[in-house]
Amino acid sequence: MTRTRPHAPFAPSLILLFLLAACSVDRHQRRADRRARTILVESEEDVLGGRYESVRRPRSREAAEERPEDSPAEPAELPQAPALVLDLPQALELAVRGNRDHQGRRESLYLEALSLASVRHSFAPQLSMTLSYLFSDADDLAPSNDLGLAAGVGQILPWGGDLSLDLASDFSTSDGNGAFTTSAGISLTQPLLRGAGAAISHESLIQAERNLVYAIRDFELSREDFSIEVASRFYDLVQRKQTIGNLERNLQGLVFGRRQAEALFRVGRTSELDVLRARRSELGAQDDLITAKEDFQVALDRFRIFLGLPKEQPVDVLPDAPEYVEVDFELDEALEVALENRLDLLNREQQLEDVRRGVLIARDGLRPDLAFTAGFGVTSNADPSFLEQDFNRDAFTAGLSLGLPVDRVAEEGAYRSAQIGLVQSERSLEQYRDSLLVDIRSSFRELERLVQSLAIQEELIQGQDKNVKIAQLRFERGEISNRDVTEAKEALLDAQNSLINEKVNYEISRLGLLRELGILFIDDRGMFKE
Repeated sequence: MTRTRPHAPFAPSLILLFLLAACSVDRHQRRADRRARTILVESEEDVLGGRYESVRRPRSREAAEERPEDSPAEPAELPQAPALVLDLPQALELAVRGNRDHQGRRESLYLEALSLASVRHSFAPQLSMTLSYLFSDADDLAPSNDLGLAAGVGQILPWGGDLSLDLASDFSTSDGNGAFTTSAGISLTQPLLRGAGAAISHESLIQAERNLVYAIRDFELSREDFSIEVASRFYDLVQRKQTIGNLERNLQGLVFGRRQAEALFRVGRTSELDVLRARRSELGAQDDLITAKEDFQVALDRFRIFLGLPKEQPVDVLPDAPEYVEVDFELDEALEVALENRLDLLNREQQLEDVRRGVLIARDGLRPDLAFTAGFGVTSNADPSFLEQDFNRDAFTAGLSLGLPVDRVAEEGAYRSAQIGLVQSERSLEQYRDSLLVDIRSSFRELERLVQSLAIQEELIQGQDKNVKIAQLRFERGEISNRDVTEAKEALLDAQNSLINEKVNYEISRLGLLRELGILFIDDRGMFKE
């Protein structure tokens, strides 16, 4: 006979428990969402409620011009200061004094010097002095007063040891009687294995000294980059200003061409299409000029902010293009010069030395801790007179302590990490040198291209100027339409704008090459010294 096995009595309860738990999680989640939504609704009402009704809106021009009779007259606007017309040296000097980012980099260098001063101080004699007073009153003892003075000086020794001298004097009174007690001692702790030697004990000072050297070089590089950036921004404004001049002259020519087309149309020597085409070219030139002027004004405002000048002081630039300065360096020698002069390369080479030194320090961490300690101290008997104390008790101690390298797991990992870091740093330095040489070769090729482009643009301008004159004569004779005249003028305008653009590009690229070779120098006013 087969018996039916009864169901476990706890199975339905277990299933019900799981269902309740799932429902409980969902219920908690919904309650949390409701609380969050309630808080958001209340907070949004507090923050943004009534904003649509209360926000201030600008008045229309018509409303601004209307003023009630009883309203006070608005103060007359102060006359605007005349524009400060800058050349490049003036712009550089203002930028050095006023640019906020440049000031921040200078302050960072100053902070690095403060850090070194703090580290140097930690390796100088460390003085300490403490005054103390204690009053005690117990039921079974007479009230007492205790006045103490403790002083000490400590010094890190050149070979890694610590030498300290301590002095303590105490004056205690009880029942009206007082007595002095004085003690003095000198102690020496000198590591013999792990931590021994100036290279290990003075590592923080060595690194701080080198960090300041790196910071000075980095700041000098930032000064060079900053001056190049100022020159780039300045010449961009010069380029824009000369472009505006070219556009104005082009517009004048198109206005003359439109009037000429209208006059020829009235005598039947040209078509109405030529008149419309001339008018369209004139309007297009007007639009280009308006856009160029607006962009130039925005660029001037940004340059003023870059220089750190107040908003009340408008600026302008002289429209002088940079002079052409020939670069006549032999490439192979220039590459050798760069490898010797580049401050950033010097930093990387010396930072590799830091990494090598770090490997030695990490290896030192694997050595046993063996230290020699010695001390000598004297103590006086209690005496009512400070000058008559008798230092009749003295003690001398000397010993060795050895810490066996039982657990050096962390030190082993640090040493291995330092070794890997050294290999990575060597690869990184090699790659940096290779990239540097590639960049310099590329800069030389770019300068050669720009020299050729300058010659081409000057030749194009001469050719296009002649082409405009020929097209104008042929149009006046009725041989061609004014379409050819318009196209010739547009080609001349493009060549003129391209010439100033290439002049600026050449000068900035030349300065960049000098910087890459490590032969760009900046004076205190930010001006280039070559």
